Amino acid sequence: MKRLLWVFAGLVVVWSSCGAGAYFTDRADVPDNVVRAGIVSVSTEPTSAALSIDALAPGETVQRTLVVVNDGQLAEDVIVTGAKKMGITDFYNALTCRVTCDGVLLYEGPMSALTTTPLRIEPAAKADLDCAVGLPASAGNDLAGDYVRMTLYVDAEQAH
Repeated sequence: MKRLLWVFAGLVVVWSSCGAGAYFTDRADVPDNVVRAGIVSVSTEPTSAALSIDALAPGETVQRTLVVVNDGQLAEDVIVTGAKKMGITDFYNALTCRVTCDGVLLYEGPMSALTTTPLRIEPAAKADLDCAVGLPASAGNDLAGDYVRMTLYVDAEQAH
């Protein structure tokens, strides 16, 4: 009997500590919350033939500018690569390339290995990539009249 009394007393204590009284409450509604993901979008100016050069001579370097535009809503890290699509492989392998942006070196080496370091571009901003394409003075007559057609790829990834 004492044991039952102690159990009943314990239940009364627990029930009374659980808030037997009433409290005033209120609530405010905050409707129409919308969350959208940002967009990564990149474009170039010009959209084609950015590095086209006629009559490149041994020992000569010609500079062209490729403007990269962040058309998206997020900061982007941009990398430029290139790939030969047609033409003479020996000529392609002989070409050199130097890419800078505002004086910062992004790539220097053979055109056939073109892969720039990432360049951060903020939303609605543009970056002028100055591309110097050269043919070494050591290029022989066997390259005279050769050509290469290549594609530049401008890949953008959300900055992180």
